[in-house]
Amino acid sequence: MDIQTLSSIKSKFVARQVAEELVIVPLSGNVAQMNELFTLNETGKFIWENISVDKTTTQISALMTEEFDIDEQTAQQDVEIFLSQMDILNKYNK
Repeated sequence: MDIQTLSSIKSKFVARQVAEELVIVPLSGNVAQMNELFTLNETGKFIWENISVDKTTTQISALMTEEFDIDEQTAQQDVEIFLSQMDILNKYNK
């Protein structure tokens, strides 16, 4: 999944912090569909919160190097892995 697609479907989810993780739940209308939810670790949470239609993977990677003690290559790989794992959310892209 690319950043623009994920950014466009982000509004179809509600996100809540639970301990050290971010739980995202799909919405149907204004109601959370609790039969399916997704848990993001600290890295996933950071990426999710920084995804927007006007940001690139390179920009998010740069933000990650500022937030976490990692190099640019590792940050870029983390963003790419996250986006590939978010392919599961494509079914909400309707």
